[in-house]
Amino acid sequence: MNRVLSLLLVAVAITSMGSAALVLDASGTEAKFIFEGTIEPLCKTSSANNSVTSLKLDASQQTQEIGTLNVWCNTGENATTEYTSANGGFLVASNTQNSKIAYTLNIGDTADIDLESGAYQHINATAASTGSTGETKATSLKITPHSNGLNDAGTYSDTITVTVSPN
Repeated sequence: MNRVLSLLLVAVAITSMGSAALVLDASGTEAKFIFEGTIEPLCKTSSANNSVTSLKLDASQQTQEIGTLNVWCNTGENATTEYTSANGGFLVASNTQNSKIAYTLNIGDTADIDLESGAYQHINATAASTGSTGETKATSLKITPHSNGLNDAGTYSDTITVTVSPN
């Protein structure tokens, strides 16, 4: 039994020495570490002057500013923005008739957008800043109410939701 035990100890010692030799056998003088990460495309928005309570709703059908959209993207490109009207492109009155006045939207230099047919996508066209300081570029939003001066009495309103996404 001593002979079997001795042979076993010799085998373990030889195996250990071989492993130690492999670990100690360093042939290179440098090591390389490769690593990477991803920053996904991103756009952010904010709005300024976005609560107008004194729209002129008479027969003049005057184009009026409703706010400023500020956009920043990390893509180096303009953003795509989607505009959705809560009332389907109408100013709706808070009267018993729920009277409506249609309007069109202007986004910067793009005019006469009708939201009655659903959401409008301003594809790759909304100015976006790309600076690392997070400064935004502003786009003016305006509406032109199609009132005739004989509309029902009431306070008319709508809410436009703007969703911004990178291209």
